[in-house]
Amino acid sequence: MRNGGGHRQLAGAQRTDGRDESTVVRTTGTITTVASDISIRPAAGADLPAIIEALGQQHFFAERFRRQQDGRGVLLVAWLDGRPVGDVYVWLERAEEWQLREHLPGIPLLNHLEVVDGMRNRAIGTAIVEAAERLLAAQGFKQVALGIRLDNAGAARLYERLGYAEWEHGHIETSYVVFLADGQEDREPEMCRILVKDLRTDD
Repeated sequence: MRNGGGHRQLAGAQRTDGRDESTVVRTTGTITTVASDISIRPAAGADLPAIIEALGQQHFFAERFRRQQDGRGVLLVAWLDGRPVGDVYVWLERAEEWQLREHLPGIPLLNHLEVVDGMRNRAIGTAIVEAAERLLAAQGFKQVALGIRLDNAGAARLYERLGYAEWEHGHIETSYVVFLADGQEDREPEMCRILVKDLRTDD
């Protein structure tokens, strides 16, 4: 499930009010525009060839788009001059890890945050995360969570700067998902830190 680099499968979330996410999460239209030249929006079917050309990972993106179509998540993609430059997947399904089901029931999860080579350190990753947070807050979610590898200090600094804090329940074992050439999944266990952010505002 962890974020950045590979496909960390910190799986799943449902709304605490019991509503089906497929009826409430907007998966069309532009979520935000950054500096008037980068737009971030949910992927459409027609976007997949460009996404795969820019970011590779054909089986991953095809699988995540199918989940989006089923109302189980949202694949947010950042675009610059008509080209994908980054993405994050918002997981809305029930978590696979029992610790998350017990301590964060119904909380959405962010995974697979990435920015293409040559476009990093331009605040695109920050913009993608903030777009996901706004999408979730607009749909009534109160918190969001994610997992990062124990040795990923750079990701930890980014998320802490964005207001995420490590939960009090320690590290958990999650799965690093590798999509093979034939489309099958290979899962590798990995220990992660769990970071959580409160999406509620004072106003």
